[in-house]
Amino acid sequence: MTRTWISRDLRAPWTIINLELTQPLAPLDLGEAHGVYLLLRHQGRPAGRLLIGRSAFGSRISVGQLAPLVRKAGGSLAAAYAVYDALTLRLGIPMLPPLTIAICTRNRAALLRRTLAALVALRDSRSGDATPLDLLVVDNAPPDSSTRDAVDDFPGVRYVMEPVPGLDFGRNRALRETDRAYLGFIDDDAIPDEGWLDGFAESLRDQPEAGAFTGPVLPLVLETEAQVRFEAAGGFGQGIDWQSYRRERWSDPCYPANSGRFGTGTNMIFKTDTLRALGGFDEALDTGPPLPGGGDLDIFYRVVRSGVPLAYSPRQAVHHEHRPDMLALRRQFHSWGLSLGALLRKNKRFDPDMAAAHRRLLVWLMVQRYARMLAGSPRGRAALPPGFVLAELGGLVQGLAGEYDRSLRRVALRRQEHGR
Repeated sequence: MTRTWISRDLRAPWTIINLELTQPLAPLDLGEAHGVYLLLRHQGRPAGRLLIGRSAFGSRISVGQLAPLVRKAGGSLAAAYAVYDALTLRLGIPMLPPLTIAICTRNRAALLRRTLAALVALRDSRSGDATPLDLLVVDNAPPDSSTRDAVDDFPGVRYVMEPVPGLDFGRNRALRETDRAYLGFIDDDAIPDEGWLDGFAESLRDQPEAGAFTGPVLPLVLETEAQVRFEAAGGFGQGIDWQSYRRERWSDPCYPANSGRFGTGTNMIFKTDTLRALGGFDEALDTGPPLPGGGDLDIFYRVVRSGVPLAYSPRQAVHHEHRPDMLALRRQFHSWGLSLGALLRKNKRFDPDMAAAHRRLLVWLMVQRYARMLAGSPRGRAALPPGFVLAELGGLVQGLAGEYDRSLRRVALRRQEHGR
């Protein structure tokens, strides 16, 4: 098990602590925090998550209280790491292949500076790689020069402007701008974990046939109620473990329609040839309002459906700054439902062989996800209010009701306006 939540105390703030499993445990003092988020690590690598609210043990958690929870949340993956290390000891530390990391951004210079500082530090720490990491900022339809000015403060970082609004226009611009064998993406509100690139390099060594590589998205801060509630509800939900997603998975009747389990757009690396063979990202998705998502799940789905494996590594982790207020978080849930509905409609048309899996996913959403979340709210067992479930459900209905076709028409007009 990689995630354990103790207590229903969701007041903010919570403290985030990295706890190394190879070191002796010590008591935890919460101070003024209402809870603690423990990122369990084994020799620096993410091994599990443990959320403990103040109401569980008070402001001080003893070693005796902590030890069984830590074993439950991180013991399995720590043991798996030990086996993995023994099997790969003779192989040494893998080097990175030629790689571009792109940040597609718009009008968020302060956040971008934080991300670039972390990426530049990571790049400069990897002197042993044959080819230095290529860092690229794609400025999407900028209203001013603030993004370019931020990039100018980081020598060696490339800048390009993509005039057509839409995240997937930006991603496809990055695809055109790179000559590297691999192309990765991280959002401007995230920073890489110290082992992010090591996790990718290990996955590539272990699964050289893979065309996409993803990993966990962990919280950067838990300073507000919205951030605490989102993480207590599962966060981005992909877990901390190893996975290899291939064309078929017999144990999962919804596969691969449930491509949200593969990862998220803030943490993804692709073989460049794979992206080009698939025609890049779908520019009718991730357009900004009224369809602000879906491009990442769509490309994951198409990679797997093409027969190219997708590798998920617990070590390829990033830290993301979640939505800070409840209204923004509710909008995010609506966006998730809307994007999923649009994707279901798209795939019904372009991938009819998977129609049964998409129908089963809809049934699962109604019976398992939405019904259980709504049922848990009155009893205080849900981290999110019922309105969030209804927002996601409303977005799903809107997406199913032709949002993808409407987006295709809107994007055609954008291309026309920009001479594309």
